[in-house]
Amino acid sequence: MADATESHGNLFPIFLFALIQFFLVPITMWRVGGWLLKRFTVNGDTKTKRATSAAAAPFDASSKWGEAQAARAARATPTMRSKLRELLCGFNLVLVVGWFVSVLLVVHVKNSRESETKIFDPYSILNISMGSDISVIKKAYRKLSLQYHPDKNPNPEAHLFFTDSITPAYKALTDDTARENFEKHGHPDGKQPVRLGVALPQWMFGQDGSGPLILCLLVGVGILLPLGFAVIAVVNLNRYVGGSGGVLKQSIRHFSSELKPNLSTAKVPKLLSVAAEYIQVPYRREHEEPVRRLLAVLRSEYDAKDPKFQRRHPAVVKAHMLMLAQACRLTDAIDASLEADLKLVMAAMPRLWDEALKLAFTPYNQLGYSYLRPVLSFLEFAQCITQAVSPSIRRGENSEGLASLLQLPHADERAATLLTRMKCRSLRDLLATPRGKNERNELFAKAGLTPGQIADADAFLRFAPRVDLLRATFETQGEEEICSMDIVTCTINLKIGRGVCTDEANSIIVATKDDLPPLPFCQHFERSEGWWLLVADPAANAVLSHQRLDTVVLHEAHSNSSGATLQVQFPVLNPGSYSLVVTLLSDYWIGADARFNIKLKVLRRTKEILEARKGRAAEVGIGKSITRTGTSELGDISAWKEIPAPQLSDSEDDIAAVAYGGDYPSEETGTEESSEDEGEFFGRNSAIIEARETARLQRTPEGVSKTVTSSVDTPVELHRSVAATSTQKNDVSLPGPRKTSSPARTSST
Repeated sequence: MADATESHGNLFPIFLFALIQFFLVPITMWRVGGWLLKRFTVNGDTKTKRATSAAAAPFDASSKWGEAQAARAARATPTMRSKLRELLCGFNLVLVVGWFVSVLLVVHVKNSRESETKIFDPYSILNISMGSDISVIKKAYRKLSLQYHPDKNPNPEAHLFFTDSITPAYKALTDDTARENFEKHGHPDGKQPVRLGVALPQWMFGQDGSGPLILCLLVGVGILLPLGFAVIAVVNLNRYVGGSGGVLKQSIRHFSSELKPNLSTAKVPKLLSVAAEYIQVPYRREHEEPVRRLLAVLRSEYDAKDPKFQRRHPAVVKAHMLMLAQACRLTDAIDASLEADLKLVMAAMPRLWDEALKLAFTPYNQLGYSYLRPVLSFLEFAQCITQAVSPSIRRGENSEGLASLLQLPHADERAATLLTRMKCRSLRDLLATPRGKNERNELFAKAGLTPGQIADADAFLRFAPRVDLLRATFETQGEEEICSMDIVTCTINLKIGRGVCTDEANSIIVATKDDLPPLPFCQHFERSEGWWLLVADPAANAVLSHQRLDTVVLHEAHSNSSGATLQVQFPVLNPGSYSLVVTLLSDYWIGADARFNIKLKVLRRTKEILEARKGRAAEVGIGKSITRTGTSELGDISAWKEIPAPQLSDSEDDIAAVAYGGDYPSEETGTEESSEDEGEFFGRNSAIIEARETARLQRTPEGVSKTVTSSVDTPVELHRSVAATSTQKNDVSLPGPRKTSSPARTSST
């Protein structure tokens, strides 16, 4: 029997074509269907309002902004080459290659497919009918012999047909057994077994001497290649945060060492430049002179007197200067040898900034509070790098309005200063001009802008956001008052609009980054809007709760006339009065922030309040369940409420120090946050707590000190220790801000 692959090897292209089409057809339908749905679906709310202006040419290209935008518009103008590049990039390239291979397989099958093997039929070969007698068979054989016998016909094909077909047919029909087998089973040899074949070529089975090569190929593709991918994945998981596309873990450690509680905006690029990704960028000898020139040009943007700055790694200094050059619109001053490094630095900057911001939001105490100043600094620097506004401009009082006006097209520092002198101190003031467009155009003309530049500024203002925090309230779920150890729910109502018109029907909706106004100086990385809601205590330099607004909330805040309502929660521990600020900030726009000042009064947790709460719970028939105000990162809050109400004690501030991880000042204590140089962002609390506990052991009674100095890992254990302290002394209280502070206590903080 012949090998099965010999008769079916020609089916391998068909098998391969079917395998490719099994995956290619549904993926292509999904991609094309999504494109058609996006292109032809009409959304009445957004179809007519969305505007793409990133590729729009400026009306006036004489200024630095106009030149940059004209160059950006020229690059963004679609050409046949760019369209083909867009079509043949990413996953589309895989689809195109798949269909190209499929077409080649179809052509190959059509041109090289062998004719199907004919069934051996002796009656058909001799041109006689089934059941003919022996005389008819011999007569037909003699006739074909005269035509195809080698002695009569020298043609090789005739010889092959005579020996392979005519002679076997004659023998099969003249042999009674063979003739009977053919008539019963269709073959002269009798009933034949079923033959199974595979649609694979013979070379894959090593029948032509390629066995060792095929074995090596199978071992390499089936074993070594997956093993290599697994090793790479494990290495990347150990090196990167969030997979291979994330940030190196070494960068996170560097950020942690640079992050301070009072980090300023000017020091954010210094922090980001220590990333391991930037250190790995080669620093060549020809880079020394260009970097030295950038250091001289950008001298006002960094602390040149810092002795540690000059001892930094050369690659770190180079990345720092390139970031500042991008933020200060000084990319023209960058040498051609640093252009490639500028692209690498700016391409990695967004994801490094994201991880650094997450690090800034890391809680420094068990209540989940984080430092406020670093968070604000990161958001402000993101605004600067996006709008290409120098961070040094934002120093000092009344500088925020000047920085917001520098976002305007063609507005340099001189034009922005002239606008501020005409009582237009910020972008918000410009949007709120009483006489509308005519008054704004007059202001622009007095600031030195030409008519074309004024048209560019008017087009830009259509996208400028108008943000309002309409209302913010605090409450404890199911309770009438807010006490210490409660989870406070902050309900915020916010409204977002665009442009200067008050008619929401004509307001522009920004759905993607392509709908945003042009950023001609932001060339080497993509930026999209991000909005952050913070509930903060500025006196304590603390962020009590935060949330990044998603697209659903943003769309609701823009489309609904009443705005969007959302809630955030945070725990409170110390009784007292606090001046909190609810802030909505953008990491894209300068001067688009909204603030809402609100007072929060936290009562001391007394037995009377607990009994009143239990009484109200009993009246509605739900017992203790109403006291469960929810859970947070601190654990089950209901466990807090079963603790008896303790009384005042001199150790009150010490317990608060343990709970808050150090000082937690309020407007009543008058204390201030530690300076930036007192300790690093992480690891600073343990030394402070240890020193305070040592001092307290020397001045407090033995019974009280034992309960306070015991390690507190959770809020439940903390308040159990407070309750135990109340049995030792009747004047023990929950930690919190005090109405008056003794000089000794104040000096200790």
